[in-house]
Amino acid sequence: MAQLRIEKYTASHQNEWDRFVENSRNASFLFYRDFMEYHRDRFEDCSFLIYEAQKLRAIVPANRAGAQVFSHQGLTYGGIVFKNFEKVNRIQEISKAFFTHLKNLEIKKFVVKLLPSKYNDFQSQAIDYVLFQHQAKLVRRDMNFFVPLQQNLKIHKGKKKVYNKDFIKELAIRKTTDFTDFWEQILSPILNEKYGVNPVHTIDEIHLLAERFPKNIQQYNVYKDEVIIAGMTLFIDEKLKVVKSQYGTSNELGRKLKALDFLYLELFEKFKNKGFRYFDLGTTNEGDGTIYNESLTNYKEELGGIPINLDRYEIQF
Repeated sequence: MAQLRIEKYTASHQNEWDRFVENSRNASFLFYRDFMEYHRDRFEDCSFLIYEAQKLRAIVPANRAGAQVFSHQGLTYGGIVFKNFEKVNRIQEISKAFFTHLKNLEIKKFVVKLLPSKYNDFQSQAIDYVLFQHQAKLVRRDMNFFVPLQQNLKIHKGKKKVYNKDFIKELAIRKTTDFTDFWEQILSPILNEKYGVNPVHTIDEIHLLAERFPKNIQQYNVYKDEVIIAGMTLFIDEKLKVVKSQYGTSNELGRKLKALDFLYLELFEKFKNKGFRYFDLGTTNEGDGTIYNESLTNYKEELGGIPINLDRYEIQF
């Protein structure tokens, strides 16, 4: 193996970085620079490109906070991203070189949220082993629920009963490019009322991202008598064949009419027919990950969701 060279990302690398993400078999659209940098005012970018001779072999989307580097605090997941399947020896050599580079920069800790395996079925878990080799500590584990769309969906009969209700004829699902009604009438009020928080993305941010990635970020709303009662914001990865419910909720009337159940079932069918492999329902953990929301977990299980670990590791240098 030729000597490895590691460079810190700068704006001059953007085209090369984005081409790598486009051609990588285990890179989500979240790793494109136009997505990563929408919140650059909140995170100090500290991403890296790893070269073998003149060839780009791997990238690491990351941010820095003091003497710590994270991959990535503003993204759902991160890690060392390779273009194609790599043998264990190559993953080990590249990872070791990267960790040594961080140490030479006087970084004291590297924290990484690994890409869930369902986003990356072709790839081995060699990176998990390399982290173990370097005495990485598992510091958080979340249950991330996935519905296997191309298998027989194990949806609870109670969820399917929505189709037997007379009111189903009064519900209309519409795809829209305007996120305002869902954000202002459904999502933000409910999050504030239940948890005292706002959506991770502001309405301006989600509109900006949807304009940049119209195929990847889409909004579906449920209406009764032309009034919105539920909605779901999808993050769609055509390359990885995974669609994620980034946000999904309903108001009081929507809950009474099972509007969100109806929307999930219709979207399952839609993306199953488009050849998608998994529907990502998100996590159910709270706090530091050691507890989980039992009712939310039950809800996702009744939708046919299967828990897959979303792990976070840290390495001390």
